[in-house]
This record gives sequence, C-alpha cells and structure tokens, in this order.
Amino acid sequence: MTFSLSLATEANIPGLIAVWNSAFWQPAVQAVFPDTPTGREWRRKSFERSMKTPSQHCTHMIVTEDSAEGKEKIVAFGRWFRYGEGEFEMDWSTRWEPELPEDMKVEIVGDVFFDPMARQRSAVMGQRPHYFLEVLATDTEYQKKGLGSRLLAWICEKADSEGLELYLDAGKGAQSLYEKFGFMEQADKKDPKAVAPMLRLAKKKEE
Repeated sequence: MTFSLSLATEANIPGLIAVWNSAFWQPAVQAVFPDTPTGREWRRKSFERSMKTPSQHCTHMIVTEDSAEGKEKIVAFGRWFRYGEGEFEMDWSTRWEPELPEDMKVEIVGDVFFDPMARQRSAVMGQRPHYFLEVLATDTEYQKKGLGSRLLAWICEKADSEGLELYLDAGKGAQSLYEKFGFMEQADKKDPKAVAPMLRLAKKKEE
C-alpha cells in the first residue's frame, strides 16, 4: 500500500464524510452526529463552509491510498484551526454549520458535546495563539497503519515552524498516541463532562 498526504479540497468532502462515518461508529458519537442523510448533509455543509471561509483559518489534510489504476481513496483526515492572540472563540457554530437538522439537537450537540470541550480549552489556552486539532479520523479498515501519526507529524511540524502551541481533546484510547508527539494531559483543567484536554508546548522557531 502507498499513501499520500495532501490538502483537502471541496471535491474531497464526500471522502471526508465517508471516513468520519467509518471512524466514529460508536453509539455515543452517533447520538450526537447521526449517520443519516440529514446528518451527512450537515457535515458536508460544515466542511464546505470552513473551506470557503478563509477567516476561519481552517485546514483539512487528507491521507489517500494510491492504487495502480491511478484511483485514490481517502482513508484518513485531520481538521484544525489556527487562532491568533485574543481570537479564541467558544461558540461551536463559528466552525460548524449552525443550522441543525431535525435529528440533531442543540441540547446535545452544544450543551453535551461541544460546550464542555470549549470550556476546558479556554481554561488551558486562555487567549494565547495556538493550533486547535479538532478532528483526527481514520477509516476503520486502515487503522493501526500509522496514518494518524503522519497527520500528527505534519501539524506538529507546522506548529513548530510558527512557534505555536497545539491543543486537542482526546478520548482515552487516543491519549497514548498524542503523548508520543509531546502532548500532555491538562488534568487540572478538565471539564467533568468532556474528554481529556491535551497541550503540546510551543517550540522556539529556528533562526
């Protein structure tokens, strides 16, 4: 298998959605982001909105499997945002499509899922400039092949080149991977309703 890393475009959005649906099949996640026609359309609009809104400073990076026939399949992706000093935004609807379909409830999407993580990111980062890694997903058939690590290496190198900290929220199963890249759990800032907040300190830019 040969894999390539590249920036995603609007043409890649169906592939992003397919990876999302494969990676996040767990009932707890499905309760927030259902794999339904309207749920998939909400994700499509959200990805498209971020790609078309330069002021969001959002990057979608994909890993594709290259075939002998020249066809490419998206098998993993990462989604992150760059925040300058004082640009921290708590409201999830600035990054995702604010209008929810009937099978997605703001009481769950916001109150239960996004808002607790926003509170702890605010507690950890304050108003400091940083990169926020919001999504890292790999198709279930391609997990344990180092694809998530390739995406992490890219964003870590990007952050280091700019001397910026990196923040993410991590489930228990993923914490060990992030620790290999220098992320440290900020247990004292954890919101009781959220997964673990993790911070990677900034490295000095090379002269």
